[in-house]
Amino acid sequence: MEYLSVFNPDQYSIKEFEHWVVMVRYKHLTLGSCVIAPKRFVPAMSDLSTDEGAEFPIVAKWFEDTTRKLYGAEKFNYLALMMKDHFVHYHAFPRYSKAITRHGVEFQDTSWPIAIDLTAFGDYEDAIIQAIRKEMSEVSI
Repeated sequence: MEYLSVFNPDQYSIKEFEHWVVMVRYKHLTLGSCVIAPKRFVPAMSDLSTDEGAEFPIVAKWFEDTTRKLYGAEKFNYLALMMKDHFVHYHAFPRYSKAITRHGVEFQDTSWPIAIDLTAFGDYEDAIIQAIRKEMSEVSI
């Protein structure tokens, strides 16, 4: 998964599936923001294998169930823009109608209820991001 080095999977990986890896997003927009990427380099959506495509809903269900259970996520946004990083990956954002306090930090979904503002990421210390990573990796669904 060397091609994923831009997302630092060794430092931010939460959960691996057969074909996908879920990583906490270090530029956090909403509590539990993640990047979901195939384990192999896939340059375009049309290059996803049937098995990768079939497994994605399972990955999304895990992500949604995890953030609902831990943080009370209400809705979810998935973006696959692939403009800067030229390979298939999704930015996955749980959405919240109210502020959530976790690890001594208040997380506010500043663009609720419209589409997420990709420039509104918080400047959270890595210790906070790692605490989110740890609790998401330990949740039992």
